[in-house]
Amino acid sequence: MKSESDVEQKVILPLLKDAAPQGLGIPDSWISTKVSIKSITIDKGKSKKNYFPDFVVSVYGLPVLIVEAKAPGEDLVEALREARLYAAEVNAGYGPDVDPVKFVIACDGNRILAGWSNSASPDFDIKSERWTPTDTEYSLFSEKYSSDKLASWALEVLKELRPRRYWKPRKLVGGIAAQEEEVGLNSFGVTIKSDFRELFNPETIDERDVIARECYIPSRRRERYVDSIDRTFKAIIPPSEKNAKAIDDTSSPDEIIEKLKYGQRLKNQVMLLIGAAGAGKTTFVDHLRVKALPSDLREGTHWVHINMNVAPVGRDEIYPWLRKEIQRGAESAFPDVNFKNIRTIRKIFRRKISEFNEGVGSLYQGSGEKYNEKLADYISEFLKDDHFVAQSYCSYVSSRKSGLVVIALDNCDKRSMDEQLLMFEAAQWIRNEFDAMVFLPLREETYDNNLGLPPLDTALKDMSFRIEPPRFDLILRSRVDLAISKLEEDPDRKFSYDLPNAMKVSYTSEDKAYYLTSILRSIFDTDASVRRLLIGLSGRNMRRAMEIFLDFCSSGHISEDEIVKIVQSRGEYALPMSMVSRVILRPKKRYYDSDTSYVVNLFSADIDDPRPNFFVRVGILRYLRSLGEIGKGSRLSKYARAMDIYDALRPMGLEEKAFTRELNYLVRSHCVVSEDFRMSDVSLDDLVTIGPAGRTHIYLMGNIQYISAVSEDTWFRDQSLARSISDRIRNHASQFSNRTVVQNAGAVADFLRAQSEEVLDRIELVHKDSSLSDLISTSNLHAVVDRKEREHLGAWAGVEVRFLAGNVYDGLVVGIKNFGVFVQLENGVDGMIHVSNLLGRPSDFTRGDVVSVKIEKVDVLGKKIDLALHSNS
Repeated sequence: MKSESDVEQKVILPLLKDAAPQGLGIPDSWISTKVSIKSITIDKGKSKKNYFPDFVVSVYGLPVLIVEAKAPGEDLVEALREARLYAAEVNAGYGPDVDPVKFVIACDGNRILAGWSNSASPDFDIKSERWTPTDTEYSLFSEKYSSDKLASWALEVLKELRPRRYWKPRKLVGGIAAQEEEVGLNSFGVTIKSDFRELFNPETIDERDVIARECYIPSRRRERYVDSIDRTFKAIIPPSEKNAKAIDDTSSPDEIIEKLKYGQRLKNQVMLLIGAAGAGKTTFVDHLRVKALPSDLREGTHWVHINMNVAPVGRDEIYPWLRKEIQRGAESAFPDVNFKNIRTIRKIFRRKISEFNEGVGSLYQGSGEKYNEKLADYISEFLKDDHFVAQSYCSYVSSRKSGLVVIALDNCDKRSMDEQLLMFEAAQWIRNEFDAMVFLPLREETYDNNLGLPPLDTALKDMSFRIEPPRFDLILRSRVDLAISKLEEDPDRKFSYDLPNAMKVSYTSEDKAYYLTSILRSIFDTDASVRRLLIGLSGRNMRRAMEIFLDFCSSGHISEDEIVKIVQSRGEYALPMSMVSRVILRPKKRYYDSDTSYVVNLFSADIDDPRPNFFVRVGILRYLRSLGEIGKGSRLSKYARAMDIYDALRPMGLEEKAFTRELNYLVRSHCVVSEDFRMSDVSLDDLVTIGPAGRTHIYLMGNIQYISAVSEDTWFRDQSLARSISDRIRNHASQFSNRTVVQNAGAVADFLRAQSEEVLDRIELVHKDSSLSDLISTSNLHAVVDRKEREHLGAWAGVEVRFLAGNVYDGLVVGIKNFGVFVQLENGVDGMIHVSNLLGRPSDFTRGDVVSVKIEKVDVLGKKIDLALHSNS
């Protein structure tokens, strides 16, 4: 070894990383190199200089070990002294009585010096010939500086740094019953949910046919934006755009219709329908079947639907299941045919029965009873073969009017990527084994990520079609219009709903139509942000969006007063934005709870973690949002490896276990989407991307109602702060007032800013150029609170700065009451001198008097200033 670099690479890194007993067993993720280590001014006088060590080892985000490398022959004692000085400066940043950097090591390749950071002399001085586990001193050194000992020390330090307790406002309002209080449902909206379930959430084929026939919303091919650099790197353009034919207009899908004209020649083929989540693939198939196909093709195709959302996912299970489902689907396709009737059985199995008649059955011709008995035994035997029965059913269905049997594997795209690929294998098996064409919907990510790989390498380009998603607001409007048209069929039908005082209020179908119209207006017409919110939270999943809409309609947060306004305005009234936000944030609950809401608390922390962290969720989403068109990830640039995100957030002191827990929480909440669409057990090796719900949550950080709600569900270090929020929300009369919303939002914004600054300050003690500030910044929260304060306060905005408590100002008497005198300090800002703070009686004053007053107390949000008459007035 000749240089310091040799010592670093050949001695120190193996020493740090090799497993015990040879090394210290420190994970890579704990070790920072000088590339990322911040320099600090150390020493005094002429020796004063900027210095940074070669390695810093951090555990749970706490620097605990400083390592200095020197070239062979250099002054190792001085190197250890410099490491101690650096450690002292870092420790000083943590305040008195807390010294996380406890260990220091210096090495020149021939000798190791090691000791405590606050000790002038080393505890270990070991020459290279003794660097072996059999050496007593080296063995003791490797034990005392092992990763386990470093982690134990970091946990001790964290106990000193973390508060003894945390408080959550929602948990301070009372017992469990109070914390979980529900506002109930408004029975007016509940009847809509029950009466029109089949319109908003159709389940049976008949219900789906109604939607396809009466309110299908088409989508049209849109030219997707392609950046110029993407045109250079054509491989980045998704295969679904290059290899699947786009359908220009799904209301008249000529591309597929032309293909279906081939009729029986499409037997034993698989047709793929590719689209994004929420593209309406299942509804499109229904529309194609019941309406879009020309009459001759409609009569010449026989559709068998199989719901793959409930299909088993084992290869040994799915094929027996499909055989049964093909039989069931064939029976459902012809409800007028009794498949159990012997006459139908004779038709379905006519070839098999002919074989019987020409063979063994001929021996019993003329003996009716014996013949029937033997035939029954014969039929019973082959009916046990589900594969043969399913094949016979397909042949029978196909023979009716000589039509093409189309087996539609519905809802495949709701499964994980691996499961979708299994469904494709199953589709290939069906087309080989049965006289039918298979219609298979796939998510575009599955197609894009696997085309050219088994089993999708067998997909035919001319049998692959792509559709774009329709606009959700148009879909919902069409369903509401259909519901209203059904209400208009019986306008005099009477309903009733319950008031809180148990009284019943009667209303008609027309009133219910007004209610639906108003809710729709409130969501889509009043403020575009609400539409964006609803669509985003649903993750572009139409079924989930419909569920949110129905829950919205029945929410108890919509009071009877609002219902009366809706009815009286004949549906022209729109709910206030604050109420719309409240309904979405707290569907049935009085207090916001991330675990029961459609909306996640992005600043949630687990106080059982060694180092509770408030910024993991928001950091993950911001990282994923920042991915460029060409950036990290695999196959598609919008994906990132979870490990890369963890590496970016780890300087906060984030444990792997805590990170994966929060990542999976975001996956279950549809904010993050794994590459294979799994909803659980996503690991650091997986690829993930931000989902529409994730983008919506980032957008929600600009909503004052969201920030205020988060304050109820956040763990605070300060009991008095948490208690003040709890006291405000416990008062039901003012829980959702502008004043409470602004106060609570301001409180949590201030708390989170302090936590963010603390995290960054401690990271910057050792690390330079931290990219974390962009990921965990809370500046946007304060911008929202400040803007809302100005809207709410008007002339009172900034009053606490212009009129300081204890100072004396001149004002104009503008009102006189028995309990005190009102004084105008400036236009729009009045204070009051209570009678107890007057030097005389209120009657001694006259409107227009100029008086000197002392500011006692300023309540900006309450728009109140307590004054005292100054003695010189």
